Amino acid sequence: MTRNTLAIIAIQDIHYQVKIIEQEEVIYHTSSAISIIKENCLYYGASYKGRQASVKYHLDFQQKTPIPIQPTKDIYAFPTESPKSFTCCWFFFHAIASINQTEHQQSVIHFANGKKETFPISHHTMKKQYDRTGMVKVLFDPWG
Repeated sequence: MTRNTLAIIAIQDIHYQVKIIEQEEVIYHTSSAISIIKENCLYYGASYKGRQASVKYHLDFQQKTPIPIQPTKDIYAFPTESPKSFTCCWFFFHAIASINQTEHQQSVIHFANGKKETFPISHHTMKKQYDRTGMVKVLFDPWG
């Protein structure tokens, strides 16, 4: 997971659990989204639980806690529902240019690279999670 990662989307497929949307490609992976997030937290020097506990301590976000995966590389991610859920998707703060709503209360994500995609996630949830992640970024930004 790098700054090229835009989102990790849960999918229903016989071989894969997620599709990872990158700047220039889509990668299908057999691991769950939460496993990928946890592995990358460790790769960048801290456990998922430790990062989650720190955010909860400072901001009291008890559910759907945004995670500062690697603050020095500006990698912050947020879940769309309980990370324990098989349908939970993760979006990366730096990758989102805007979030719009469809007629059916879904979200259209305009990514920073110019791509856009519609997701069956409520606009309210996406905006709230994006805003909360912005608060986490302000808290953990090493240059702030």
